[in-house]
Amino acid sequence: MRIHLLLLVALIVVISGCVTSSNKNPNDAIVINEFSADPPLAEPDDVVNVFLDIENVGGTTARCVTADLYGDESWYNEMGQPLSYTRPWRSNGLAFDYNSGQLFFSYWDNARGYVNVGYERGRGVSLSGYVNNAWGQFTNNFCGAASAWQTSDVKYFDSIRAAVPSQNKPGQSFTTQWLRQPPVLPEGIHTSYPMTARVSYLYTTNAHVNLIAYNKAEAQRRELLGEPMTLPVEIVNSHAAPIQVVATRGINPIVVNQRSPNYELANYVFEFQNVGNGWPLPFESDVSVPNGFIFATLELNGPGASFYDCLGASSGTEVFVYGDVIQNLVKLRADKRAPFGCTIAIDRAAWADTPTGTVSLTFNLWYRYYTDAQISVDVLGMQESI
Repeated sequence: MRIHLLLLVALIVVISGCVTSSNKNPNDAIVINEFSADPPLAEPDDVVNVFLDIENVGGTTARCVTADLYGDESWYNEMGQPLSYTRPWRSNGLAFDYNSGQLFFSYWDNARGYVNVGYERGRGVSLSGYVNNAWGQFTNNFCGAASAWQTSDVKYFDSIRAAVPSQNKPGQSFTTQWLRQPPVLPEGIHTSYPMTARVSYLYTTNAHVNLIAYNKAEAQRRELLGEPMTLPVEIVNSHAAPIQVVATRGINPIVVNQRSPNYELANYVFEFQNVGNGWPLPFESDVSVPNGFIFATLELNGPGASFYDCLGASSGTEVFVYGDVIQNLVKLRADKRAPFGCTIAIDRAAWADTPTGTVSLTFNLWYRYYTDAQISVDVLGMQESI
């Protein structure tokens, strides 16, 4: 029936818009170099090629990368058949939990059914190392099971390697395409179909800050020598990460009064900031959790240093942020910021004979992010043949 209709119509499809460098944000990690459609003038039996070119310009590897095309739901595939989409991130039962020091992941595998895997922390392994190893094992298994996602509707890439700017090495690139036939419209109709290419991916942000610390005697000596006693709190983030960590308030250097008992407290306000063009998506569906991170770790190092009040931690040197804490404490707001306070306690006794040292904080964030690009497709309705 569709073939007969096409013989009676004269569809003119004018493709307008193509993503250029001005549409890209260098902090998107996965950038869309080109999103376009061809031919610019389509005959009734032509097939429109919607082309996508993506590249990882960030400093960490992107995993489980999917590219979805939205806005073409009333179109047809290259065979003239209606489209039938499957959205893998909405239908595979993804979930995670942390209980008694063990990290659990669960998902639906079409071959094996419901899969639940757990990873236990080994002796001597740092918290971030443990979580990263578990995350890597899970994504390898899950992405491998998800190879069936590669369909004519959803494009899937297992991983896209990172860029190494210090060695002038670009990140890995991929290209893909969708072949589409436009819908049949009544005569006299001229309408525009906005189309969106959404590339979503699992990504990691690593951030680190070194804070200088002096005991009070050393601080007095350096002040008499004219050295500055007010320095910025500078956090180094992994290259081109869309979610970054910044310090908005806090002291540097830290001065520890070694002559007094108990603890010196140092207060800071940090923010997780969305600096990309996209947004962090939920690990599960939009129904249960509309926005937010997946999880994060925070590790503290330095003589006598421990957490006093930081993301729910009141002791120790490690914090694992997950579950309700993510939504309640570090959920991104409308202004693309998630501020939180962090107070560090420093045992003064540890600085009795330590004139100077370093107190370090290391952040690791694991999340799912998306990058969008848009074009507009104009379609004219059918015309009577004479």
